[in-house]
Amino acid sequence: MQQGKPIIESIRNYILTCPFLKDGKVNIDYLPDEMAYSIDPIGGDPIYRRYVDGSALRQFQFALTSKEAYDGDARTGIENSGFYQFLQEWIDENNLKDVLPELDGHTPVRIDIQTSGYLFSMDSELGRYQIQCRLIYR
Repeated sequence: MQQGKPIIESIRNYILTCPFLKDGKVNIDYLPDEMAYSIDPIGGDPIYRRYVDGSALRQFQFALTSKEAYDGDARTGIENSGFYQFLQEWIDENNLKDVLPELDGHTPVRIDIQTSGYLFSMDSELGRYQIQCRLIYR
């Protein structure tokens, strides 16, 4: 079996190229108690589509989560939700241009947005937002 860069590292490197990230810091499976981003794998069937010849398209499901300033003010909510709208449009545009994560030993096909960005939970000063995606690859 070929050893190479893990898929989640490739996804992180791809997300780091997004021009809308506020500070460029993206964690894996970790959101500190401050404004930050994290890529969190989501459990699920790794097979997206199986073909009669035995080959398959595979999927890696993940959520991009963030902690953002949250004070109940409409301007803050618009800014936070706007980030996820722009992120989704950036991913869609990259799919059209065939700009995808670079994978070791696999060929990326596209990134699907499974849920638009939304407020997942909140506390007094920070809201946790997320968007769920999947990378389809061969």
